[in-house]
Order: sequence, then structure tokens, then C-alpha cells
Amino acid sequence: MKKIPDLVINNWNSVTYYELVQKISLLVGKRLLWTVEEWSMLTDYHRELLMAVASKVQTDRKFERMVSAQGVPVTISIQDCDLVLLIAIQPFKFRKLMRESENWNSLANDRFIKLMLINPLQKDTKKIPPHFTLPLLTQPLPHFVPNRDIMELLEQHLTRSRAELATIRYMNAWCSLNGGVQFTEADGLAFKVLYGPYLELYNMMILSSDPDREESFHTGPFRIIEYFTNRWNDEVTIYDLEKHFHMSNSEELRDVSQSSLYRHLRLLKGKGIIRNNSPTWSLAPKYRDYFERYKENWS
Repeated sequence: MKKIPDLVINNWNSVTYYELVQKISLLVGKRLLWTVEEWSMLTDYHRELLMAVASKVQTDRKFERMVSAQGVPVTISIQDCDLVLLIAIQPFKFRKLMRESENWNSLANDRFIKLMLINPLQKDTKKIPPHFTLPLLTQPLPHFVPNRDIMELLEQHLTRSRAELATIRYMNAWCSLNGGVQFTEADGLAFKVLYGPYLELYNMMILSSDPDREESFHTGPFRIIEYFTNRWNDEVTIYDLEKHFHMSNSEELRDVSQSSLYRHLRLLKGKGIIRNNSPTWSLAPKYRDYFERYKENWS
């Protein structure tokens, strides 16, 4: 990634104006990558400040603030910069964030792509991380019409106008990285095959009961998805799930625990993610095929 011109990477375990002064102070015309490796490390103040600053940079490409550092007035100035913000967050924390943060709910619908990353090969993954060699990026190529296949996926995460911008930027980046001139229909289909199952999961796991209330996230079903994708080619019984989630094996409470599991399983079945083979359950063929390709490429 260091070969990408003007790329500046910062990881945030806490965010204050003093840290912004120390790490950034002045940035002009840069590509910014901000990461949060563990959302739990941030306090509510840190989270709100990070989202407020990031949204300002992403929307206006600039952020300015006069602050006091050790009694001396200092200006934080970010000018003409592109920002990508990567946040790693656990399902329970994500549900809490959606339920409690007005800032998140106002930003997420038009600034963030919610990518549910699942590693289906936890036991077989190579211990050495892959090393990517990226060519020097040239100036963006003049693509101005968004690809419909990419738009179909990104519109589940962003407002239409931002989805169009994100699609066009992806098309230009793809051509720059691959030395191409024209982004083809085949390239758009390749994006859909590569990212579609991940991008679609977010929209499938969202729950809304009332237009007056903020959306919530199906934590239980998503955790069951994680279990299935780590056993993507297996037939799973209700007893396997009970054991995995440490649910009670006592006869008195078994009906309650199984009722909860069946409720989540029926939801996933209705969304086409798993199927019931009676008495076992398994990933739907679409996802089995996806993780089979994943295994071929990464193990």
C-alpha cells in the first residue's frame, strides 16, 4: 500500500483534538486511510468525534479547527483530501451503535459501506498473510456512467447519488490498477461475484419495525451465519448449534433454547441463506459455491 502515491495511514485507538494535532495537524491533497482495529477501544466521546471529523472530510474534503495544545493555539487543517475509514466492530457492538448513536444513523446511510467480513477457513488459513504488489496509480480514467451491477449492490448501503460516485470511483480505480482503459460489463460482473455475497448480507440482517424507530441489526442470525460459514460444506443439527452457543442441555430449558434457535434459522431460511434438509441445516448452494471459490483462491 505504500506504493500508492500520497497515501497517509492512521490507526485510531482513541481520538481527541490533541491526537489530531499530533498525528495530522496539516494535510493537503492526500489520500487518507483511517482504521479502527477494535471499536470497543473507543469511548463514546472518541467515537462521536471520529465520525464527526470523518464525515466532514468525506463530504467536504476538508476539516478545520482551532484548538489549544499545551496552552498554544494550533490549527488542525485537512484540505482537499480523500478519506476511507475502516472500522472493525463486533455484531453486538454494531447493534448497540445502530440503536444508540444518532450520529451513526445519520452518517451510515450515505457515507459507509457495511461489509460483514467472515473468514470461512479459520482452521485452514495460511499463517503468512498475502503480500500484494500494487502498481503506481495513474490519474483516474474518465468513466462517468456508473456500472449497473455495482450500483445494484452499493445502493443497499448508500444513497443513490453517493452510490453513483462510489461506483464510478471504483471503476476508475479498477482500470488504473489493471492497466485498462475501459471498464467492461465483464468487470462489473466480476465485482458482483467477488463482493456480492458480503455486501448483500448487511441488508439482509437489518430489521425495521416502525418508520419512527431506527433500524436494528439481527445479531443472533448473523452469529449463526458465522457458524455455518466456518462449516460451509457440513450438515448442521440443532444440537450442534446448542453446543456451539453453550445453550442449556437441561430438559427443562431445552424447549426454550431450541425455540430461539429455530426462530433464527427460519429467518435465515426465508432470506435464502440456509436451507432445511430435515433434520439438518446447511448453507444454501449460492453460499457453498462462494466459499468453495474462496477456498480455492486462499488456502
